[in-house]
Amino acid sequence: MQLPSLFILMLGLALVGASTPEPCNCGEKVSVCSLAAGVPGIPGHHGLPGNEGKPGAKGEQGEQGLRGTQGIPGKAGPSGPKGNQGEKGQKGDSGGSELELLRAQINDLQAQMEVLHGTTSLTQKVILGHIFPHFVSVGLKIFVSKGAEGSYENSKAACSHLGGQMASPRNAEENNALSKIAAKLGKHIYLGMNDMETEGAFLHLNGERMQYSNWAPGEPNSEIEDCIEMYTNGKWNDKICSENRLIVCEL
Repeated sequence: MQLPSLFILMLGLALVGASTPEPCNCGEKVSVCSLAAGVPGIPGHHGLPGNEGKPGAKGEQGEQGLRGTQGIPGKAGPSGPKGNQGEKGQKGDSGGSELELLRAQINDLQAQMEVLHGTTSLTQKVILGHIFPHFVSVGLKIFVSKGAEGSYENSKAACSHLGGQMASPRNAEENNALSKIAAKLGKHIYLGMNDMETEGAFLHLNGERMQYSNWAPGEPNSEIEDCIEMYTNGKWNDKICSENRLIVCEL
C-alpha cells in the first residue's frame, strides 16, 4: 500500500520540474523577465498628446461680481459748437422819462407839505390865541405872553414850566418881533441873557456866548445890573434882576 503513494509523489515532482521555464537574460529583456518572474517593471515614457476633443455644452451664467472702484477721470473732451444767438430784447424806456416823473412827484410832495405846514401854522395860532392873549411868530420861534410880570428868576421858572425858556432874540428879525409885544402892552420885557457868571460876558441860558445885541446908547453901564430888559422900542438896557418886568417866553 505504501508503494503506490511514493510513486505518485515522485511523478508529481517530475512534472513540476519539466514545466519550470528557462531563466531569462534580464540584461536583454528586462520587461519580459520581470513579467515572467512576477516582479513590477520600470514605468515607461508618456506618449504623444492625443487630438482635441469636441467642445462641451455651454455652462450656466455665473453670479454677478462686485462693482469695482471708480477709475481716474479722463481728459476733457473738445468744446462743443457755439450756440445760436438769442432773440434781441425790446428797447427799454429812456431814463429821462423816469427822472422827469420822479421830479414831478417830488414837486407834488413839496406842495402838499407846504399846504400842511400852512394848515398847521393856522391851527397852532388858533390854539395859542386861546391860551396866550399875546403872541407873535418869527421863523421857527413863537414869543408868547399872558401879560403877567415877575422877577428874572420867576420869569425863568414860568417859561420852563411851559416847556420853553425866556425870550432870547438872536438876530434883528427876532428882536423886532419881540418888541411888538413890548410896544403893544407898553411894558419892558426881561430877556434870557445875563452876565451873572462873569461881568460883561453875557451868556444865553444854554451857556452860549451872546453874539447879537441891540444895546441902547451907553449900555450896559453897571456892574450890579446882571440882567437885560428890552424897551418898547426894542433897545436893551442892563437891569437889576430882582425888579419885576413883563414875562415873555419863546416856544
